[in-house]
Amino acid sequence: MPRRRSVPLTPLRRHVAAVLTIALSCAFVAVTVLAGTLVQTSLRSQTAAEYEGADLEIIRALDDAAWEAQQPLPAPEVEGAEAVWPMVSTYLPLGADGADAFVHASLQAPGSDPALVEGVPAADDSEIVLDRRAADALDVGLGDSVTLPPEAAPDGQEHTLTVVGIAPAPEGAVVGGTPRVLLGTANAQALLGPTAGTLTDTWLASLPDGTDADAVAAQADGVDGLSVRTAEEAEQEAVTTALQGFAALGMVLAVFVVIALFTSAVVIANTFAVTLAQRTRALALLRTLGATRAQVRGVVLRESFAVGMLGAVLGMLGGHLLVQAALAAAAGLGWLEGVMLVPLGVWSLLLPVVAGVAITLLASLPPLRTATRVAPLQALRPAPPTPGRGLGVRSVLGTAALVLGIAALAAGTALALHGSAGPGILAAMAGGVVSFTGVLLLLVRVTRPLSALVARVVARIGALPARIAGANVARTPRRSAATIAALLIGTTLMTMMAVGARTAEATLTAELDSRRPIDLVLSAEAMPADAAERIAAVDGMDTARASARGDIEVGAEEPMTLYAATPDTLREVSHRPAMAEHLADGIVLLGQERAERFGVHDGQVLEVEGADGAEHALQVRFDANLQMSLVTPATLEQLRGDETLPVVLADVADPGTPDRAGTDMLELIEGVQEVASGEGFSAPSLVAGGAERESYAQILDVLLGITVGLLAVAVVVALVGVSNTLSLGVIERTGENALLRALGTTRGQMRAMLAWEGVLLALVGAVLGLALGSLYGVLGINALLGSTFPVSITIPWSQLALVLVLAVVAGALASVLPGGTAARTAPAAALAGAE
Repeated sequence: MPRRRSVPLTPLRRHVAAVLTIALSCAFVAVTVLAGTLVQTSLRSQTAAEYEGADLEIIRALDDAAWEAQQPLPAPEVEGAEAVWPMVSTYLPLGADGADAFVHASLQAPGSDPALVEGVPAADDSEIVLDRRAADALDVGLGDSVTLPPEAAPDGQEHTLTVVGIAPAPEGAVVGGTPRVLLGTANAQALLGPTAGTLTDTWLASLPDGTDADAVAAQADGVDGLSVRTAEEAEQEAVTTALQGFAALGMVLAVFVVIALFTSAVVIANTFAVTLAQRTRALALLRTLGATRAQVRGVVLRESFAVGMLGAVLGMLGGHLLVQAALAAAAGLGWLEGVMLVPLGVWSLLLPVVAGVAITLLASLPPLRTATRVAPLQALRPAPPTPGRGLGVRSVLGTAALVLGIAALAAGTALALHGSAGPGILAAMAGGVVSFTGVLLLLVRVTRPLSALVARVVARIGALPARIAGANVARTPRRSAATIAALLIGTTLMTMMAVGARTAEATLTAELDSRRPIDLVLSAEAMPADAAERIAAVDGMDTARASARGDIEVGAEEPMTLYAATPDTLREVSHRPAMAEHLADGIVLLGQERAERFGVHDGQVLEVEGADGAEHALQVRFDANLQMSLVTPATLEQLRGDETLPVVLADVADPGTPDRAGTDMLELIEGVQEVASGEGFSAPSLVAGGAERESYAQILDVLLGITVGLLAVAVVVALVGVSNTLSLGVIERTGENALLRALGTTRGQMRAMLAWEGVLLALVGAVLGLALGSLYGVLGINALLGSTFPVSITIPWSQLALVLVLAVVAGALASVLPGGTAARTAPAAALAGAE
């Protein structure tokens, strides 16, 4: 019986790009899992710190009289409890030399001393114990002083306290660790007020050692109106509730993981398809010598498993090492007390490996089907890779998906704009997914004409190498389309997020400008004559103008407050200077929502009693959604006379301008409040509409940065695919390259040819991605915000240009190694068969 011989595997060097691709994606999976583990660990440690020393949680409802108590409330009585104390959940603003921090106040069990890493417990109301995070945030140590400002002190006086003890930070808290101050009976009243934190409906209790907490809780629950459960149960519920806030973030991360894995699958499938196409003659020869289809199938599966396992293990290890390096860097920067070991777990170890192997095996199925169809006769007539069959069906399906998807996307946007936000958003999302699937299906059909068009354009710059590169891209449309698809995914999503974020920012900014067009409005019962000049002198301010306000009766349940401003003042301090054109004597400008609040309508003429006792006409005029009522100074004087209060209307310098250099909005507001707390000001009140505007912009910038960073993983994977395609093309065209060298093509021209090929692939993918991403971004943000706000479409041209430039540069860089290989091809190889 003849011995069966196994089909040899493809050399590993042919799969280096695929291994690297899956390693990058699996590292992303590992980092994502570890990040989730760290978030859970942090939340559990911080919650455990709140229940430290407690065995029971007791909830006692308070009546109105109890909520108004000025003395400590008696603790609820639970049979078997050793100590009962209130659960404090408040923050205190503490300051030190040049540092400020909001710290969470935690009340310790009566008679117990906190576990300290150094120092002693507080003995009186002039001493305080901080945990390590609070001490680091305030940059203080034992013997240093911290200050509780008068506005936060119960007695309205500034308190200076000496740090006598440092407690450890919650163990395992890596993400969002909150600084804490540990209070006891000695200093609770001084810092929490006369009730010493007892004005709460939640209490904690400790039990003697060896007591069954479940039994005590079951016996006490419901007695005297108390709700009692174990501290463990309460802690678990608190953690579960907190984790729900991270559910949306987890979904977002999962989406990006899927994107990275899908991109990897495209690159891996392309790799296997080309390597098997190069081995068509060898496989056919083996079939001629008796190799069965099962043996051919087995070699593909073994190669897929080996590539997937190797890449997945490397990615899993790389992800863990990356997180460990981040934890070490955090410790080195002082964010953590020591170097924390990466939290190993079953999910972080197995999920990346399973995902990598599974996605590689799935990606190998199309090449597997092709390999098993190799006929023995192909050993005598090897042919280059062909686009494959089924292109007509693919085109029909792709066209149908594209048309239906765009229709659903447009219909969803229209539904959202007409008030049906929920169904509209769902329809728009489904339309986006279906239409993008159609684009991917049609990509094989459009790659040849698109690459030919781009090649004609770049040929004017790159001459002969660019024309040859265009021909090489167009001759293998399926492989080129797979490479372009990998890059298309990343650039489309990055563009969509950029357009969506900038449109959302412009839309929300326009809405906030319509509501609160003036950055700062400082009101007071009395102000010094130079109040506006003092405010204008604060770092980060642009302009400040003195004004006045007064109340009038318009028949509503509350008086309407009028703010005086001249048209010139509005032009100087308002973000909507066009309002100045509508402001005149006898007119009050206000928004629609504010008008509904006071029961007035646009164009209505109000008869208002003036300071002289006579009735004066005041015409209502709507201005967008303005949340204040504006009149001219002459109108306010006519209606209120001398019964007005001083106001300062101020405009903050725009972020990024020289006047705002080194000053954030919080520091600017603190500067204004410091001026307002000085001599001459009485009962100041500040409304900072500009802070709300800038906070939205900062949040969108952070979200966009995180999203782009996550999508960059998919783009890097796609660029590895570009390099992979070029490398395999060099191997496949060894004879052609040798012939070009024999005909006089220089090594520089060979490198240029590969560089232009990489640029063409990147350029086609980037341009398609920019177009699709812009379309999806515009329609998507209309679906999300259109039912609530008038959307201001904003295209960030500079960012899109940067994406295009980076894609082209990356495509050129991806050709460096393949170009070097092509340039080293010996002319004599034209006489030999390629391997």
